[in-house]
Amino acid sequence: MSTFLIISTTWAVIALVLLIVAWRLVRVGRSVAHRNIMILLTVGAWIFITNYIFGQRYGGDFRSFPSEYIPWIALHGSLGLVPLIGATCLVVGRLMTGRNKISTHFNRHHKAYGRTFIVVWLFTHLGGIFNAVFMH
Repeated sequence: MSTFLIISTTWAVIALVLLIVAWRLVRVGRSVAHRNIMILLTVGAWIFITNYIFGQRYGGDFRSFPSEYIPWIALHGSLGLVPLIGATCLVVGRLMTGRNKISTHFNRHHKAYGRTFIVVWLFTHLGGIFNAVFMH
């Protein structure tokens, strides 16, 4: 198994567990712990994505992916950006509460957006685990 698959699978499992923990924490009213985990997840995801993009651009080898998996990898990566950008908007909205109309919008609809993004983000991390199992 390649180093990339080991790192991405490890990240997928850790992030999946942290997403579930963050969801449970907010359900029981522990919003500060929820916020801290979501900040950690969002920053961690951006670090992972940035590392992946630069790694593929400047040192990666797409030949390591079987050609029949390229469409799946592209779909998985593209879908993964949706909740990441959404989570980023929600985190920034929370951190900038009351400063502008955009943060007010995301704070007003935080729960609805969060419920939508968690489903897609869970799917993304499960897809990462799927990738590791089937590309091994």
